[in-house]
Amino acid sequence: MASMNKNSAEEIRPMNVFNDERNYRTDEIADILRVDRSSVYRWIRDIENPLPAFRTKENGQLRCKGKDLNAYLDRHKVRPEYE
Repeated sequence: MASMNKNSAEEIRPMNVFNDERNYRTDEIADILRVDRSSVYRWIRDIENPLPAFRTKENGQLRCKGKDLNAYLDRHKVRPEYE
């Protein structure tokens, strides 16, 4: 029982694509995830499960905290066993 199934260990591990201590602009998020910037805006505007974001000042740039991005990606991770 000492050996653990490699796949089960990967499922438990949270996704850490972004630095938890940093804030990211929408264009940086899009570049890192290789998606269009409009997709990032759509995730932020999603009514049921939005990606948390804030503005740097009134009418300023949108930013997302790294820890919020990692949590969002973990919640939306594709699980092949359910496909």
